[in-house]
Formats: sequence, C-alpha cells, structure tokens
Amino acid sequence: MAVKEWMVIARLALQFFTILPTAKTIQWTEKRTAKALYFLPWIGACIGAVSYGLFLGLEWLGVSTVTTAILLMLAGGILTGGLHLDGWIDVSDAYFSHQPREKKLVILSDPNVGAFAVLSILALLALRFSGINELINIESINLVTFMSVFVLPRIVAGWILLWDQPAKETGLASYFQKGSTERQKWIYAAMSILMIAGLVYLMENKVVVLIGAITVFIWIKFYRAQFGGITGDVIGATIEGGETLVWLSMWICYLFGTV
Repeated sequence: MAVKEWMVIARLALQFFTILPTAKTIQWTEKRTAKALYFLPWIGACIGAVSYGLFLGLEWLGVSTVTTAILLMLAGGILTGGLHLDGWIDVSDAYFSHQPREKKLVILSDPNVGAFAVLSILALLALRFSGINELINIESINLVTFMSVFVLPRIVAGWILLWDQPAKETGLASYFQKGSTERQKWIYAAMSILMIAGLVYLMENKVVVLIGAITVFIWIKFYRAQFGGITGDVIGATIEGGETLVWLSMWICYLFGTV
C-alpha cells in the first residue's frame, strides 16, 4: 500500500479515536476503517506519552498529588473526546436495566442516561483516581506505566473487534469488521504481541499482565452473555475499564511487593 494511503488511514484513525484535527475531510471506506485499527494501540502510546509529559510538568511545578491525579484522569478523556466513556455508560445502562438481551441492545443505542449508569461512571473514575493518586504517592509511576495504561486496553479492544462476533449486523463493530481480512487480523496479532512483549520486558510488575488476561477472559464471557457479541459501546467500555484496571493493578502490585 502506498505511503500516501497509509497517511490517510492514520488521519482517519486520529479523526475517529481522538479530538485532534486532521486538517481535511477523509473519505471513509470499509477497508480504510478496518485498517485504522492498526493505529489504535499507537494512538494509546501517543496519549500515554502526552499524559506522561503532563505528569512531569505538574511534578516540576510542585502541584499536589490529588490535583495531579485529577488532571491526569481528565487528560485521557479530553484527548479522546469522551468517546470510550460513552461506551462504558451505555453498557452500564443496558446491564443494570435487567432486561432481555434484545431490549439491552436497544438501550445501548438510547441517548438517555439512567441513574445506575451515572453511579457506574462515578465508581469507575473514583477507582481510577485512587490508583493514580496512590502510585504518585509511592513514586512508582513512569513512562512505562503510562504506556501500559493506554496501550494494553486498546490492544485488547482491537483483538476482540477483529475476532469476536458482532452483537448485531448494523453498528460500529460490524462496520469495522466488514473491511477486515484474515491477513490484516494476523498482522495485527503479530504487531500487538510484539508490543505486549516489549511492555512486559520493561515492566517492574509483570503480574499486571496476568491480572489483565484473567479479567479479559471474564469480560468476554460477560458481554457475550449480556449482548450476544461485541458492539461499539462494548469496545469503549473495554478501553475505559481496561485503563482503570491497569492503574489499580499496578498500585496493588506495588502495595504487596509483587514483581
């Protein structure tokens, strides 16, 4: 594929997954949209680098750990335009409705937000804040931490989006899959395995990956049982829940001295 086409796909990925301007309107096609998934983990790496730069700046200014944790928590949401947080809210709304599967799929598309969804997002952010704040206090936060937080959940999101069954024939997840090929799936797999291996090598607390793997297994069983497959909201919830899980896992590992 020509370099120019890859640049177009990269801009498309930035346009969809972040709030960064791409300077021009890009024509969306099924193939381009599917190939944009190659850039999802790298976008996570960019967000991690920006967040780490923000952390260093706040540390240099002597900002309190509480304020730093809040600003770091907000930074990720701002850079993605709240795209994935919306997925967490919708999945929470559908789950706590305790309705049949067909009704839950309808609720995922409902723009209204229920009380349980609000409580769910507050709990998610409170847990994320706790993990960030505690890690800052014990001085166990570095560039690898930020990369792990923002890259690993996006790798998992790409995997399930490429390989798992969509919950419905229409929607974002189905659209991403329509243009994908077996070759693309295996290239993504090879790329993501190399990225995970690099992060694991650099991590001080490698148990984080084991905790994540177990949680992913439970998560897949959960959303399949609830919705019958993946949706765009499930992907968003995967990323948001994954980021919080990595923050908390790293804190717990340091707390108990796990390596």
